[in-house]
Amino acid sequence: MFRFLLVLSLLAVAGTACASDDTLAGQAMTAGIEQFREGNYPLAREHFERSLALGADTPALRYNLGVICYKTGDYAAARDHFSTLLNGDNQALARYNLGLVALADGRPEQARDWFGQAAATDAPDTVRQLAERQLADLAVQEDARQQRSTLARQGYISAGLGYDSNMAGVPEGSPSNRGSAFAELVAAGSLGHQATERWRLVWDGVLYGQDYHHGSDYDTSVLQGRVTALQAVNLWELGIRAGGSRAWLDSDELETRAGLALLARTDACDGAVLLDGCSFELAAEQVSGGPGYSAYDGQWYLFEARGERTIERWFLEGFYRWESNSRDNFSQEGYVVSVSPRHHEIGIEAIYPLRPDLLVGAESALRHSRYDSPHQWLEQDVLVERRRKDTRLELGLMAEYWLNRQWLVRNQWLYRNQDSGIDWYDYDRHTLTVSLEGVF
Repeated sequence: MFRFLLVLSLLAVAGTACASDDTLAGQAMTAGIEQFREGNYPLAREHFERSLALGADTPALRYNLGVICYKTGDYAAARDHFSTLLNGDNQALARYNLGLVALADGRPEQARDWFGQAAATDAPDTVRQLAERQLADLAVQEDARQQRSTLARQGYISAGLGYDSNMAGVPEGSPSNRGSAFAELVAAGSLGHQATERWRLVWDGVLYGQDYHHGSDYDTSVLQGRVTALQAVNLWELGIRAGGSRAWLDSDELETRAGLALLARTDACDGAVLLDGCSFELAAEQVSGGPGYSAYDGQWYLFEARGERTIERWFLEGFYRWESNSRDNFSQEGYVVSVSPRHHEIGIEAIYPLRPDLLVGAESALRHSRYDSPHQWLEQDVLVERRRKDTRLELGLMAEYWLNRQWLVRNQWLYRNQDSGIDWYDYDRHTLTVSLEGVF
């Protein structure tokens, strides 16, 4: 904030000087200041550069050009303009701004040198204080970088018991519409390594298992492993992730996946005033069905966007997710089932802390699905062909109680209702889970 006060103060002085100068250069300077105040930086730069071309090569103009170039990301030009002021009356301020330019350009060592010169004892008090603050911030970042240079380990485990009212996800009255108690286990871990100043690597793995008390045919197991490379770019963290997973249904191999994802995450969403942070993911995977599940062979694609917002004590997170599948169909004696849906889903989650150790939350999601090819079946010896379209509503409630800094108890209720264009895909499903979770 102090830095912008300095910038505006110098601009105001320059404007007063140019207002009394009835020349084209002075008029261009004044126009540039007006555009700067309105936030139109590209046009302000045009006016300032025109004033410079007309011969008004003053310290104020050079300073204003340096500020504009810095704001528009042209760090080389900003460095050139500020460097012209190193031998003038504002040399301490010029050194401070050259430090800001070096910092924004990813050169922290040079930034530290410039801030050190700007913090000299003969520098103006305000500039010296700002420079000392920047040096302190750099020291904290260096300490954090050194700590991250070793492997950062994190683990998570969850053991839960619950009840599922409709294991198979089928219509009411269907012979498969049965409920059962279940037990589930999730174990996850990650290793992070700061490879360079901007790049870090993360390896992570997940093991998931769900066993039903009645109906082992629906028991599920998943094993997943991934490696992610992340780079800090200004206020964003960009990354690429490679990974694979294998899933089992009961003891049968269901499918194996391998793919890549592009990631982007920031805590300052430019242009999204209502958001505190946002993230994006674009992914593609090759899927191979296990023995007896060859219909699942094909590709899977994903685009997901998430946004976060904190309002007073509420934490809100919303998302949009698009999924597309290009799989082989299941076909047998005139009976054809498409397993290639395209999903569009939106959802929101709200969490509120009743106490520091007790959180409550609610979630809601709506998904529309359309299958690429029609289903076919025989109905009274007549071949029926119909494209499947589903709309699924999901509602959930959650309470989370922290036993200590490491362990918590979670109680979660989830309701799903699916309305399909093909009646035997309609269903209602309630799931209640109580789990003990730990982080270490």
